[in-house]
Amino acid sequence: MKSEIESILKPGTVAMVTGASSGIGRSTARALADLGLRVICTARSMERLEPVVSELGDKGYGIALNVNDEDGIRGALKALPDDWQNIDILVNNAGHDAGGWQLFQDLKMTDSEQVIETNVIGLIRMTAHVIDGMLERNRGHIVNIGSTSGFTPLQKSSVYCASKFAVRGFTESLRKDVADTRLRVTEIDPGVVITDFALNRYKGDKAAAREFVESYPQGLSPEDIARAIVFALQQPPGVMINRIVIEPTFNG
Repeated sequence: MKSEIESILKPGTVAMVTGASSGIGRSTARALADLGLRVICTARSMERLEPVVSELGDKGYGIALNVNDEDGIRGALKALPDDWQNIDILVNNAGHDAGGWQLFQDLKMTDSEQVIETNVIGLIRMTAHVIDGMLERNRGHIVNIGSTSGFTPLQKSSVYCASKFAVRGFTESLRKDVADTRLRVTEIDPGVVITDFALNRYKGDKAAAREFVESYPQGLSPEDIARAIVFALQQPPGVMINRIVIEPTFNG
């Protein structure tokens, strides 16, 4: 039977992608714009975000936004033009592991706090600010970027794993909380993705980042993850893609 619920994946739909200045976020913004959606791109640096927004043309709208800044988020969303206010798709992509990939006993507490603040609290904070409008309109799709680290404990990744385990728990519980609505909630769990993430992890140390990336025989591309996000969004309204786990084949 054909669903009577109108699909939100159509030209003109407003999507928001956090952490859109590079990597998975940038590729996702491109993929959604290619489908005719209008994409609000967010990142901490407007300077880094401007090339992305320029590329998207009239389908892109950029705002400098730190997911850790409660007042900044509230102000940025309130300042959106009227025709960009109704966000029907939220891709919670912003996250990092700055100062990570060390034994726990060698980690700086300030770095660990920032990982949890961004990857967990920031994701929850963005969801809280956007979901009210979705519930009011009774339509929407929230996509949270998790990680295979969210179900596979790793050495030298205790705090990052903890953050992604938390994302998984939040996502699965949120899905139950909105089960009586027309909202959908999806988690995308990538394995190793070749982006600037490693450079961020090593705080700009290019040699260390290169060594980390080269330790893997094969990795995923940001476009691989963007395709998975689009796949989840493209399903008929009566279909829920709860979770997609994506790993490189490692066979060349």
